Amino acid sequence: RFLTRHLFPQGSMLLTDWGPTHDRWFRSGREHKRENLDRLAREFPQIRWLLVGDDGQHDDAIYTEFAGRHPENVVAVAIRRLSAAEAVLAGGRTLVDDHSDAPWVTAPDGAGLLERLQEEGVVPDVGGSS
Repeated sequence: RFLTRHLFPQGSMLLTDWGPTHDRWFRSGREHKRENLDRLAREFPQIRWLLVGDDGQHDDAIYTEFAGRHPENVVAVAIRRLSAAEAVLAGGRTLVDDHSDAPWVTAPDGAGLLERLQEEGVVPDVGGSS
């Protein structure tokens, strides 16, 4: 219900796990994302991914690297722009820029990302949801 109510597209989703790792109190979020994206590309080479992130967790750079290594696995990238308060809590913002052949969209919320993805033809418009 949460995903539908907040207009997430249908499909599988990889979420971040929380808690200590076997060798440290806090894991590296960047390394975790890189490793898991590469693992998914190896284990599911036929799948093309819609990469969704925000501009406060280095997702721009991580997704740029991944799209460069695995362009056949990236259908698009959607980056949510953090509010000023969220950016402070995240330690700032990163530059969001188009670094691959896949469409890159940005917006301040999920509804805006959906609209931009529909404009790019990545997600079908199913009856005026934008």
